[in-house]
Amino acid sequence: MTDALVSHVRQATGGKSVRAIATELDMTHTTLGAHLKADVPDIGTVLRVARHYDMPLLPVFVAAGYITEEEARQIAGPFRLEDVSDLELSKEMLRRVVAGSASDAITEPPSEQVINDVLRSVEDARAQGKKSEYDVAADARADRTPGVEGDDDRIGL
Repeated sequence: MTDALVSHVRQATGGKSVRAIATELDMTHTTLGAHLKADVPDIGTVLRVARHYDMPLLPVFVAAGYITEEEARQIAGPFRLEDVSDLELSKEMLRRVVAGSASDAITEPPSEQVINDVLRSVEDARAQGKKSEYDVAADARADRTPGVEGDDDRIGL
C-alpha cells in the first residue's frame, strides 16, 4: 500500500487498525492486509473500504496507483465552482478552519469595504431593474440551511 493510500485510509477511518477495519467489512485482517499491501492493491478491496467509509474514489484511485493525477483530472472534467453546493462549500471552509489552513478571508470578519461593495452591487443592479449576482445566488436556493422548514427531505432527515 502506498503512503498516500495509507494516509487516505487512516484519515477516513479515524486511524483504525487493519483488524478493526476488517471486522467492519466482514473480512479477515490477514486478507485485508494482504490485499492492501500488494504492489498493486486489490481493487475490489480498495473499493470496499472506500465505499464503506464514504471516501471519494478519484483520490483513492490515484493514491492506490490505479490512475494518474492527470487521468483523475480528465475523468473529473472541468471544475466549475458554480457546480459545488453551498453545503459542500461550507464544509470545505470549516475543514480549512479546523485544519488551521484557512486564510484571513475566511476567519476574519468581512471588512467594511467588502460589505459596502456587496451592498453597492445589489443596489446598482436593482436600480437598473436587474438582479445582482448576490440576488441570483440567494434566489437559486439549490442548497438550504438544514433545519429550515421544508428542507428535511433534502438532507435525508
